Amino acid sequence: MNNSDLRSFLLTNNTTEAPDWNTIKDTYNSEPIEVINGQPVYLFNMTFDLTINPIEGNIVISRQLPYAYIPMHIHQYIELIYVYQGQCTVVTLNEEINIPEGGIIIIDKQTPHTVKETSSSDIIIDIKLKHDYLSSGFLSRFANKSIISQFLIDSLIDSRRANNYLYFPLASRSNVVGIMEHIMCEYFDRDFCSADMIESYLFILFTELIRHSNSVTNIQEENTKHKDAIVLDFLKYIENHYKDCSLTAMADHYKYHPNYISAVLKKATGKSFKDLLQIQRLNKAALYLSNSELPIPDIAEEVGYSSLSFFYKKFNEIFFQTPKEYRDDKH
Repeated sequence: MNNSDLRSFLLTNNTTEAPDWNTIKDTYNSEPIEVINGQPVYLFNMTFDLTINPIEGNIVISRQLPYAYIPMHIHQYIELIYVYQGQCTVVTLNEEINIPEGGIIIIDKQTPHTVKETSSSDIIIDIKLKHDYLSSGFLSRFANKSIISQFLIDSLIDSRRANNYLYFPLASRSNVVGIMEHIMCEYFDRDFCSADMIESYLFILFTELIRHSNSVTNIQEENTKHKDAIVLDFLKYIENHYKDCSLTAMADHYKYHPNYISAVLKKATGKSFKDLLQIQRLNKAALYLSNSELPIPDIAEEVGYSSLSFFYKKFNEIFFQTPKEYRDDKH
């Protein structure tokens, strides 16, 4: 299945009549587990195909059919809703999120929500994930070589924790479109190793979302974007000038007082300027150790350390190994 075949497949199946909610409720004896703000909230612990037969799998991809009624509900898995065409509205207990074409919302476990009825021109893709691809353990795989990545991931985790969802207002021309198409082609037209391919594309998808995480929107914290942009500028400066970076030079470059830069970085990252500079230098050293045969004293000098003993001390504090032990483990 190629992208053209996928579009034809989705358009054709978008005319299927939605299963009746009362039929599903009667068939599976569904009862609300609680009432919040006068609304019954159901537990959806199964996923269904178009004939309301339960299906199992670590990853389940389906289409929300036009005019389908979905009650307020929670579930035990992560839900990713992607607007392939048109738009949709996700409703939580506190707000409504209008998602345009190309946008993605990721809804946490145990989060009451529903999706408003869509029209026949809307194609809404629903991906249910039993594994938590946005756990701190999974995301830490991205962060070990960049202070910017670590900042974005920490911000992402904090936003998710505060709001129980993450909304990415991506344009319909973003790289995510192509990645999502690859995932759907593998899922709807299974072939050899499709499951492995889907897992790999999901890893790429979340990598791309992390890149966009400084544009993540949540309704309550719009005003954090400008502050995050300043922090990102400061972190980029450190990454680009780590070898000879100083707080005074940064202050001159941005026309801010050094104390202001120091305070902004500390508040945003929990680390001082010196800590961030050390981390960036040592991450670069780790890359040299993993990918070159350059002698360790030369690496220390290359990343900005004039004292070899100080380099060894700081490297051990971050990686809990000597540089030689780290290199031996990587080779």
